[in-house]
Amino acid sequence: MAYPGLESHPHHEVAVSQLARPDSGFGGVLSFGLDTDHDGHNRFVSKLNVITSAVSLGHDESLIVFLGEDDERQYLYPPEFHRGFFRLAVGLEDTDDLIRDIDHALVEAGFEV
Repeated sequence: MAYPGLESHPHHEVAVSQLARPDSGFGGVLSFGLDTDHDGHNRFVSKLNVITSAVSLGHDESLIVFLGEDDERQYLYPPEFHRGFFRLAVGLEDTDDLIRDIDHALVEAGFEV
């Protein structure tokens, strides 16, 4: 998980000084990886029902984008993301629905939750 709102993020203090707002936190985009290959990433996305796979972010719906290992922005992310990772832009859906959707997709794609 790469999210500057987490205290464990290496740039958390910078995020606190530049991004944090009492009414909205650190923003609605987070990045995460799965310990799998390209097919595993595809299986996960194919099992999502609420979150929509997209090629770019920016909508009132929750969208997810996969950045593969050949993406030129890989250097911006931690080494564990260099096999590919997701960027998730959280939309206006109910938080519990999004969590259930991710949990369901992980289980259906064969990952341990």
